[in-house]
Amino acid sequence: MNSNNTKINLFMKKSILFSAIIGTILFMTSCLGEVSNNYADTTFVYIDSDDMGTTYGKTVSLYSPARVITSSEMIMMIPGTFKIMSYSWDEQYGTKPLTVGGQSYQADFVQLTDESIDVDTKILRMSPLPEVETPLSFLEIAPPLFANSAEFMGDKWLFQYSYEVNKGLSANVEFYKRNLEDADDNIIIDIHMSHLGTADGTTKEKKTDFLALDMSSLRMEYAGKERLNIKFVYHVKDRTDPIETQSYQLILKEE
Repeated sequence: MNSNNTKINLFMKKSILFSAIIGTILFMTSCLGEVSNNYADTTFVYIDSDDMGTTYGKTVSLYSPARVITSSEMIMMIPGTFKIMSYSWDEQYGTKPLTVGGQSYQADFVQLTDESIDVDTKILRMSPLPEVETPLSFLEIAPPLFANSAEFMGDKWLFQYSYEVNKGLSANVEFYKRNLEDADDNIIIDIHMSHLGTADGTTKEKKTDFLALDMSSLRMEYAGKERLNIKFVYHVKDRTDPIETQSYQLILKEE
């Protein structure tokens, strides 16, 4: 990933402040396509496959339209994973037919313009965070980017976060669900950071990273409910009390 630092930094400067809920309607809109002869973009891309086993991607970004894309390089990519991709499309590249849920759509056949970056996936731990005497603090965590419906991104929520560490160290971020809901029936998830690696002196550096959190275990555990309200709690530098986010809603049963 070090070889892609320049691209990551440019991408993060553009998208670190994102906050949106991408609904299934965006998937349907993107499948229909837009009136445009060409475009170029760098976004998160959720890899999926259609009814016939064709691999394609759904783009995820606050700053540009959601699109359905495919390319020759996607053939070997694993459905259910995220990438950061830079790509371009021109009408001369054409489209490729997809069949999703028995319906036919057209995916733009794009050209990748840089090496794609893997986005790590973490599993939500369905147990409380063990007691931590001195929790490590983030500089910032952007609001999650997610879809109410499991159909769009497989119940995976995208998180971007920044932190400060001694040179040579990196962050390991885990998510823990508390046993009890709060007074407003919000499910509370603690975000915990630990450090990996060996410090190279005392020089501090700021880093920004991203991950996909697999929230599908919540859908399975609360299958009898229609919707869940979820809050995240984490520590931020120079603040004594932890940050508690707004409540985010996960729809379990579509009306």
